[in-house]
Amino acid sequence: MDATEHDPRVGGLSSAAVSALQQQYGLNRLPTAHAPRWWQQLLAQFRNTLIAILLAAALLSLVLGHLVDGAVIGTVILINTLLGFVQENRAEKAVQALQSFLAPRVLVRRDGVWQPLPAEALVPGDWVRVENGARISADMRLLEAHALRVDESLLTGESVPVDKTTSGDAGELLLRAGTLVTGGDGVGQVTATGSATEIGRIHQLMGTTLTMRSPLLERISRLSRTLAFAVVLLAAIAAGVAWWRGEALEFALLAAISLAVAIIPEGLPAVISVTLALGVQRMAQRGAIVRRLPAVETLGTVTVICTDKTGTLTENRMTVQDLALADDSPALLQRALRIMILCNDAQLRTDKSGIGDPLEQALLRYAGTHGADVDALRMKSPRVDARPFSHEQPFMATRHGDGIAIKGAPEWVLQRCQRMATASGVAEVVPAYWHKVTADMATAGMRTLALASAVEGQWETLDDGGWTWLGVVALLDPPRAAVPAAIAACRSAGIRVIMVTGDHPQTAATIARQVGILEDGPAAVVDHAQWAGANAEKRQVLARDAVVFARVQPADKLELVQTLQASGEVVAMTGDGVNDAPALRRAQIGVAMGQSGSDVAREAAAMVLSDDNFAHIATAVAEGRHIYDNIRRTTFFMLPTNFSEGLVIFFAVLSGMTLPITPLQILWVNTITASTLTLAFAFMGADKGVMERKPRPAREALIPGTLWWRIIGLSTFLVITVFVVFFGDATQHSDSHAHTLAVNALVGMEAGILLAMYGRWRGDRGDVVLVVAMLAALIAQGLFSGLPFFQRVFATTAMGGTDMGIIAVCTALAWMAGKLAAPPQAV
Repeated sequence: MDATEHDPRVGGLSSAAVSALQQQYGLNRLPTAHAPRWWQQLLAQFRNTLIAILLAAALLSLVLGHLVDGAVIGTVILINTLLGFVQENRAEKAVQALQSFLAPRVLVRRDGVWQPLPAEALVPGDWVRVENGARISADMRLLEAHALRVDESLLTGESVPVDKTTSGDAGELLLRAGTLVTGGDGVGQVTATGSATEIGRIHQLMGTTLTMRSPLLERISRLSRTLAFAVVLLAAIAAGVAWWRGEALEFALLAAISLAVAIIPEGLPAVISVTLALGVQRMAQRGAIVRRLPAVETLGTVTVICTDKTGTLTENRMTVQDLALADDSPALLQRALRIMILCNDAQLRTDKSGIGDPLEQALLRYAGTHGADVDALRMKSPRVDARPFSHEQPFMATRHGDGIAIKGAPEWVLQRCQRMATASGVAEVVPAYWHKVTADMATAGMRTLALASAVEGQWETLDDGGWTWLGVVALLDPPRAAVPAAIAACRSAGIRVIMVTGDHPQTAATIARQVGILEDGPAAVVDHAQWAGANAEKRQVLARDAVVFARVQPADKLELVQTLQASGEVVAMTGDGVNDAPALRRAQIGVAMGQSGSDVAREAAAMVLSDDNFAHIATAVAEGRHIYDNIRRTTFFMLPTNFSEGLVIFFAVLSGMTLPITPLQILWVNTITASTLTLAFAFMGADKGVMERKPRPAREALIPGTLWWRIIGLSTFLVITVFVVFFGDATQHSDSHAHTLAVNALVGMEAGILLAMYGRWRGDRGDVVLVVAMLAALIAQGLFSGLPFFQRVFATTAMGGTDMGIIAVCTALAWMAGKLAAPPQAV
């Protein structure tokens, strides 16, 4: 290639040119499908089986001539439908808005400087650097390539990656949007963006999007369908019994309507959607961005977290602490600094901030502090070709007109060196000595990197060795301050933390001790050789006992996940490279790095850490448990209240007694419950001991068998109390007064159960929502009983002081019953 024409140090667009091109071509976005219109989303609410049953009840009431009943049932259905529409629409938008955190970014040459920008800012003519693991964001013409391979299966269907060169045919020169870099790196010039790209023209989308549907919501839907079947069955039994006893057909049908209206928890799906949406928003604010909603449920069941070291447990803020060479001569130091600068893809800005790998930035800073002129040396010895680092061959090499610069894993590089550079020339390399130097550095918690060189003529046979050894660099990457506490929290939550790293075993062990993963005593450290040489049975033992896996290959990560899962563990695995994708997909929770992670890793993961910090994983686990607790509370609260209403109707019809609560009054209670009281659980703060209990069994039902017995017991208490209140009052007052007292007592008891399940005050927004919900319910019941309009519609009367006392007693009894029946977390 023509170095002058395509040298990335002198290419790229100016800001003025970019502004004009953006006005001409717009943002670099692929065409998207049109979202459903608001009225379509609203109508979708009526596809719910339970809502359909309520609609049938309203129509049947109108057919029987009960116009007020039918109109009120229809109105309440509309209110609940609007509530569900608003809540779910807001939840959907809130969760989808989190995808902006995951928008792809690219390295672009603008105004003579490489800078990271959102991919949507690309315009034709931009110069873009592409590297292993990146997804191409626009159609490009290749300007520079170093062992570049691209997976084009998205467009061509061919699964074998294609080699890309600047000297090949037209196909080898083109990079197409949506394809994936699987090896090497290069520079391309954008030729088309957005809908003008090939993938845009055929209307395909990159990546995945988050949907509000999850297995939990599917289970709720199945529960709704089961309830619908039970409603129809019980309604048919009630109507049949009433008709068999000689009641009029109209009465029998009204009994069926009443029972249907009573049992159906029409607001449950909407409240759960809001709870999920609020939870994932909180997680995003704390640095853990959920890409797939099933991850929220799975977080509470995680038993093992396999985490990377660099940047996750450590700060990824590296500094060179030591440079070990054969001697202290200035000439040898200059040769080492030359390798650090040339075999390096990072860049430093004038303000000393950098672009690229933090390790490579640290090497440039070290070279600069020792008098080296980075830009001048790179201009004097321009790069001709390069061999990128890979897990299979852990070294990087760059070819220049005056030689080859190499850096990589010390043990790998040392095996390929036949001689050692000294002040006087070259000498025989002594592997045992350098192994000890490297081990001492690693024991001190340093990351080690070997420096070597080769003559220009060795480029084609570089794998054969024959290199010249220069020395070893030791870099310090301190642990993040919040990590030890996060690991301690995981341990108290019954979660084992395993470090999985490509670093030297002794470096890994030292950092593991510092953060609390590795306790004092024998180091439970396994390296790649031990793992690869173990059979399946031995691997089970290693996975059970070891807490540090060092010098791992990407395939080791996948095998470790599979081994842990075979032992019954629920695994969360972190990863950042393209080769980590299989392990991320296989783990129950794949966690990608938001800053250092590749596009492929982020696409494969269920969750992304915005700043690569391990502490956010622990926070996400706690939040996942918190969300699940609140959803369980919501379901546990709504089921007995609705069941009790239905059972009141059912037993009254079977026994031939007067209905303690009319169908319209039951609808009122359901509306108050769904629109006010239940929402308190969506905003409720976490339990104090959320990270002090063992992980939830993966196959545990939302409502386990033991809780169903509590629901039955609570429902029985509510049914008996409503009957006692109604018939006790009916002996002294009118049925209208008794109905009103029974309704107020039922709402009061629901409030008492809510307070019992809410438990302690948490000092957060949930407390405020609870108080507002209680006040709203109190005001609503006051209007229900005392406002003439509501009195005419619902056949109610005003309550007196004695009535208030009865309601207060019922509320207190319900609070005590709720304390006895509430799930264990509600304390």
